[in-house]
Parts: sequence; structure tokens; C-alpha cells
Amino acid sequence: MSTATQTPPPSERTLQEKIEHLGDLVRDPKSDLGSDELPHLPELIDDWYNTDVDVTKEEFHQRILRVFKDSKHEQVYNGVMAQLPSETRKVLEDFIEGDKTADEAGKAIKEVAPLELGVSGASSHIQTFSMMAQQVTPPTKTKGKETKDLTFQNWGRTVKNTPTVTYYPETVAEIIEIVRDAVAKNKGIRVAGFRHSWAPVFGRSNKTGQSTNGDVLISTLTETNASRLPNLTSVPTNLFQPKDTELNAINVITDPKFVGAPALKNGRKYVQVGTATTNEKFRRWCIDTGNVTLPMNIIEVEITFGGSNATICHGAGINNPTLSDLVRRIDYIDVNGQERFVNMSDPALLKAASGCFGLLGIVTYITFECDAMCTAVMRPVKLDVIDAIPPPPEMKDSDIPAALRQKRTQAQKDDAVREFERRANEDFYAEWFWFPYSQQVWVNTWKTDIDTKNVVNYPSNAKTLYQVASTAIMNMAQEIGKHIHALQVAPQTQTSLLSWLAVKNFDDVKGTNKSIRTLLPNALHFQRGVQNIRVRNLEVEMALDSKKGKPNERDYTNVRRAWWDVIKTCYANAKTSPMRMPMEMRIMGSSEVTLAPQRGNKLGTCAIGILTLEAVSDIWVLYAQQVLDKWTSYKTNDGKPVVVKPHWAKEWYMYKVGGKPWVEKLVKEDYKEEIAEFQALMAAIGKKHGWTLGDIKRTFSNDVLDNTFLGGVATSKPQQAVKAEKIVQVQVHEIPADAVSEVSV
Repeated sequence: MSTATQTPPPSERTLQEKIEHLGDLVRDPKSDLGSDELPHLPELIDDWYNTDVDVTKEEFHQRILRVFKDSKHEQVYNGVMAQLPSETRKVLEDFIEGDKTADEAGKAIKEVAPLELGVSGASSHIQTFSMMAQQVTPPTKTKGKETKDLTFQNWGRTVKNTPTVTYYPETVAEIIEIVRDAVAKNKGIRVAGFRHSWAPVFGRSNKTGQSTNGDVLISTLTETNASRLPNLTSVPTNLFQPKDTELNAINVITDPKFVGAPALKNGRKYVQVGTATTNEKFRRWCIDTGNVTLPMNIIEVEITFGGSNATICHGAGINNPTLSDLVRRIDYIDVNGQERFVNMSDPALLKAASGCFGLLGIVTYITFECDAMCTAVMRPVKLDVIDAIPPPPEMKDSDIPAALRQKRTQAQKDDAVREFERRANEDFYAEWFWFPYSQQVWVNTWKTDIDTKNVVNYPSNAKTLYQVASTAIMNMAQEIGKHIHALQVAPQTQTSLLSWLAVKNFDDVKGTNKSIRTLLPNALHFQRGVQNIRVRNLEVEMALDSKKGKPNERDYTNVRRAWWDVIKTCYANAKTSPMRMPMEMRIMGSSEVTLAPQRGNKLGTCAIGILTLEAVSDIWVLYAQQVLDKWTSYKTNDGKPVVVKPHWAKEWYMYKVGGKPWVEKLVKEDYKEEIAEFQALMAAIGKKHGWTLGDIKRTFSNDVLDNTFLGGVATSKPQQAVKAEKIVQVQVHEIPADAVSEVSV
């Protein structure tokens, strides 16, 4: 056991030393941290770091939950547990008390889920059929369920407005009626799914001096599914899934004429997905019915395809583009309330339509080209920070934060660089996670196998339980910090505790020959339940550089700089610790989508992001700006500025580059040509379908999209004003010339 006097200064302590110091504070009767505030924690810490004591993952979760349960701040434990459904809560409590193993509890969560809703099963509306022509929806006058003047907030709490009415349609016919009614009343329309974008891509701001924005919101998920936490979509049962509707149907397209492209071979299929479909529903369908998979996707399973595709989201892997690059057809309702589509018969138009932020209209279905099902051969490992992504060549050992320094020979350093580059260049999937002040990086890179036999369900029953428990643990840990003064004045200690708890939940096969063989959709969505912890998130897409004199070989030096600049900035701000969640980095490919930030990155893209808890938003932006300043300062080997663009769904609108608003640089420099191209392509679609850029600016845009992608476009006049003008013109032409003076008198 360590003592407070033996530990180095906070900035130089390793994560282990920070956690052991926390245990010492709990023990010390003279400290401000009472033993009744975090009871049992010192003993758990001692056992965890004692090499002679084996604390299993199951025991760790049970014991850390008892720390919060037995704390004098029991309202924290009770409050978090009360948010869980009653039967799920009882299973978790049985696990905490040792009455159920993790595997038994994981199975029980699946079994008790139907009891939560009082039913015995769930229906499935999944269909497989051939489609040759555009769907025609019977006319109807219903607009579906609605709520008036309901305040809207996105998941990250960075956007807030109040539409005059929020609709929850379940059919295309209802959407048509909503659009026609809104246009007739000169109201704008925006759509939201799980609301997981941090950027202001939702409705317009409220009108000055008014309580609403005067517009309409279409929510493809109910308020329960979209805005309440905890969200249990990831729990392995059908009962927590959104209701099956026409807008989350999944259809295999067997006639290639539907997408205007050649027939697919070797198990690949065109799959039409309703925009209200969540990743979780699609994951299950791919495994249980479709026998296909997307080659990449975002991790969260709660997100709808309408939202992730509109903002051009991505996954990982040097050969993988964005989600929008896989689109082969977009079905939408236009400003005139007509069903329209854009497909591969005109691929140039589809490149604009497939990632257009909802400006096209109300997208109802997206048809993707999916690969045959395959197996991910996962070998996740926890590596020392200096080995996982080695520091850039100009960085001295003395520049490495003291807590992370370890002796390495030059040969060992060179080996680490080669291994990092091998993973980035060769593995099918490649991502890295670093939690603040941790000495290790979780490395999740792997290859695939066409053999789909001998696979495991991932996560397992036990891991499902751990993920439910871990979400509760993380929420308890950050909430209890609000009640313990000693933690409030020691944010670095708070952050270290969160990192210690988070890293425990990641698998590690280092030192073994083991691998986790699971079907690809499971591996793409390896982490479930993370959306139950609200965070802030800045992510950029950085073009990979080429080696000097070798234009076809990747140089990862700037990637290593970007990674280590975050680590150094994190330690430099340790006193307040604005960054309390991980840094994430993915290596991916390029894109052909018109507005994709990866477009033109012929050697690939580094997608790197930083996160923190939503609870510390007040100190986040200044910190994130420091990091962004570093990321946008790099040069290529040819001396040119590295192309750095924002992930459109993450934070970007409030930041600056070069002292000026980032949006200004994006519009006038980085996207100047792409925006002009986008407007031309969208105008071409409109010419075919009977609308103008001014029409979509009036109806489907918002304040930020107006200024970013539709600058210079004049908003068209309201429908009723146009009709009135036409009536006036007709009346004037019909008045006889000799009657004009008489009428004028």
C-alpha cells in the first residue's frame, strides 16, 4: 500500500498511482474524503493492483457497485438504479449481491425484458421482395401523432429550439401529408432520429421574441426512444426496439433496375432500409435474415440510418469510405409532397443526394450495397501509450508526460512504429482509444475471414451484463463527484477514477493466441450502451500525407503528432481536466460523396476526436479549441497546410481556425468548389423533379445550412404568395384597356 507522502506530484503520477492515492485519501482519517463516502474502495484498489490476488471482471463489477450502494450518498446509487426498468434492476441487484453470476444475469436480462412490457414476444415486419418501380403510397389525410410546442434538444445538449409541432409519422403517406400541410402554411421542416449529432443540423433557432421557431419537426423515433436515458435498445431482446413501422422496414432488392446498377454477385445484395431503422435492428436483420453486412458503420446501435447517412458518417479501415458512399438509391418526399428518387442511373447526382443533410427533402428510404456476411477475427489489446502510437520523431523523451515515460531502445521504438503502420495499412478495421491519464491504449484492429462458422455471439451474455453495469457505474461515478467535496476540488482524481473504471470493460488478448471470432456486424457494434453517458465531441478528418519523394506511400508522422498533441494538451490542463472521456482515432479511406470531408484524400484519412462529459461543457470549448489549433497547424512533407475538415455531425460550428470562424474558412476556402458543385448537382435534381434551390432553402434548410451550403441562393417565395401573384397577374390581363381608368378612379 502506498502512502500520500510517497507519491509524486499529481501531474507525474501514473494512473495506478492516482487510483492508489485515491484509496489512501479514503483511508486517511485526516483527509477531506470520508471513508463512508466511498466505502470498500481502498480494499478493491489494493486487491486489483496486487499481483497475488486475482480480481475477476465479474468480482470487480460487483465490488465497485457495492461501493456506491453502501456510500452515505446512497441517493446516487438509488437514483441511477431507479432509471432502469424494474425487472432489469432486480437482475442487476441479484448480480451485485452474488445471487447471480454475470452469465446468469446476462441471460436473465434477455428473459425478463418481455415482462417489462407485459407481452410474450415481438413481431417482425422484415420483408424480402423484388421491387422494380417507385413505390406509390395511397393518399391519406392523416399526419400521424403530434405534439405542439415541445422543446427539442439534441442528445449532446448543444442544440435547443421549439418547433410549433412535432410529428411522429409511421408511414410515407403521413409524411406526404405533413410536407404538403407545412408548405401550404409556409413552415420549414426538419427531421430528427436519435438526435445524436452535436452540430446544429436540426431545426432553425427560435424566432426573435417568440417561443417557437415557427416550423415543423418530424421525429422518426418516439420521445421514449429518442430522448430518454437510459436507452435499452442494445439489450438483446426485441421488446426494447422501436415499434415496427413502414419507415423502419428492411427490404432486399432483387431487381437491379430499382437502383439503376448492375446485378450483384458473390453474396452481395442491394438492401433498402427505412430511414427510421436503427443500427441495432439492422445488425440483427443482417445476422438473422439477410446474411449480408455493411463493411463498416458507426459503433452506436441506437442511431437511425437517416441521421448517420445525412451527415456522411463513417466507420474504420483504410479501404472503407463513408456510409454515404455505399448508397445506391435515395427515396424522398420533395417540397411538392411528391415521392421521388435518385439512383445509380445518374451517379453524379447521387453523390450529392447521398450526403445532403436533409436538404433534398424528407428521405424515407436508403438503398445500400451490402457485402456478403463475413467474420471479424478480433484481437483487441491494451498496449503502453508509447508503443501503441509512438511519439513523432521530433518529440524528445523529456517531452513525454512523466507518467507515460518508459525506456525503449531505438530498435524497440522502430518496431513500435512499424507495428502501428502495419495495423493502419493492412488491417480491415483500425481504431485506437486512450482514456485521460491512462498508461495504456486500447487497440482494436483486426482482419476478416469469409468462413462464418465457429463464431461467437459478441458481446456475450456476461459482457451484456457488464455493459449494462458499466453504464450504471460510470453514471454513478460522475454523479457522486457532485456530492463529494474532495473530488470536486480534484478534477484530475475524478477523471482518473472514470478512466480506471472505463478501461476495465475492454477486452485484452495480449500475450495469448486467442482471438474473438464473431460476425462482422457484431464487431462493428462491439460496444453497447455507451450512449447512456452524455458527452461532448470534437472530431476532424485529416488527409494522410505521402512520404517525401514517394507519392504512393503513406507517411503517418502527422497522425502521430495529432495523437500526442492531445495527450500533451490533456496533461497541460490537468488542473481542471476538461477532457474526461477518451480520445478516439480511426484510420479510414477516401470518399466520392460531394460534401464528404474525406473526399480527395487519395491515400486515406485519419479521423481523430476528443470527448468529455456533457457535465463539464462550461470548460470544454476553450480546451477543444487548443487541440484544434494544434491539429490545424501541421504541414505536409511538401510544405503545404494539411487538409483538416470537421466531421459534420460532431462539434465544429463554434470553433475558429486561424483566429476566424471555422465555418468562414470552410465556405470560402476548403469547400468553395465543393459547395458550388453541390448546388449545381442539387439544382439538376430539382430541375428533373420540379423544384428549385430556393424552394428547399425555404422548406428543408436551417440557419447554419443556409450559410454553409446554400449561400447565395435566394429563398423562394411562399406557396401562397406565388399563388396570389398569379391571381393578380391574371386579373390585370383580363381587364379591358378602356376600363383601366375607370377601375383606377
